Amino acid sequence: MGAVSYLDRYPLLRSRDSEFARDRLFSAYGADRFGKRGHEFGIQANFARLNSIGLAFCAYDGAASLSFPESQILRQFFSIQGTAGFKTQGNSRPLEAWRPIISGDARLDLDFAPGYRQLVLRIDVPAITRLLNNLLGDDCGVTLRFASDEADPLVMKQVRHDVFRFAEELERFGQDYSPIAIAELERALMVRILLAHRHNFSDRLQRSAPRAHRAVVDIVESYIEAHWDEPLDLERIAEVANVSVRTVFREFSESGRGSPGQFARRVRLYRAAELLRRPDAQTSVLAVAFKCGFRNLGRFASEYRLAIGELPSETLKNARRRQ
Repeated sequence: MGAVSYLDRYPLLRSRDSEFARDRLFSAYGADRFGKRGHEFGIQANFARLNSIGLAFCAYDGAASLSFPESQILRQFFSIQGTAGFKTQGNSRPLEAWRPIISGDARLDLDFAPGYRQLVLRIDVPAITRLLNNLLGDDCGVTLRFASDEADPLVMKQVRHDVFRFAEELERFGQDYSPIAIAELERALMVRILLAHRHNFSDRLQRSAPRAHRAVVDIVESYIEAHWDEPLDLERIAEVANVSVRTVFREFSESGRGSPGQFARRVRLYRAAELLRRPDAQTSVLAVAFKCGFRNLGRFASEYRLAIGELPSETLKNARRRQ
């Protein structure tokens, strides 16, 4: 296998046996057809299954093809090296740095040349539909359908960056990764996907949200402070404030108080400071960062210093000195 690899903490298969590979791809990915071409064959597949999304790395050292039946899964492919193509609903196209998101409402055929490497973001349709309903503030019962045209390249560049960074951090931290951070990153990725691709709700997403009373911000901030150690639940927040999610974000923006996510980060930084000031024998900066929902230790230290006035390691060291 080649040197390029991601998600090695989450191995699915690594084999030169095409029959074994087929069985694993069928059972783990839901494929219903797999074949190799030529005598040389090798495959490496890693798969991290989270809550609403899955992230997969695949590497092919021989030419191969793979097919999936209709499903409740959206797929966003990110090529790393080599060439490959896909066919769905009678249309064939190459897989490149990114391509239009592929819905699961039709069969999908994939064709890989030797040496191909990719990351694949898999999104559960019910999860992204719930998120869309929360953003819009209603459930109209209309099925979400993505257009087949090209995605917004600026947004997709950021999505690709976030997906690859997420893969690197999962590899580094594995199961220690904060559940809060995972839930919020999943939500952020799905929001970016909804904004990057045209679909039948794009116009409504871009429309201005209804007006609301500024007390909405106070209500939401009180709720976040009381639930700081839980993932930011947009549906629950909108329900508590009795407005749509878009209205919550608009009220925060117009009040000059950023966003619910930014407020939550500030609250969690101060909670982190409290934990570091009252350490026990097991307390560490990394453990506190994860507990408070920060997935990047360097960024946590930087934001902590801006908010608290010193590095988290200094807070912990001073607290231990006083014990």
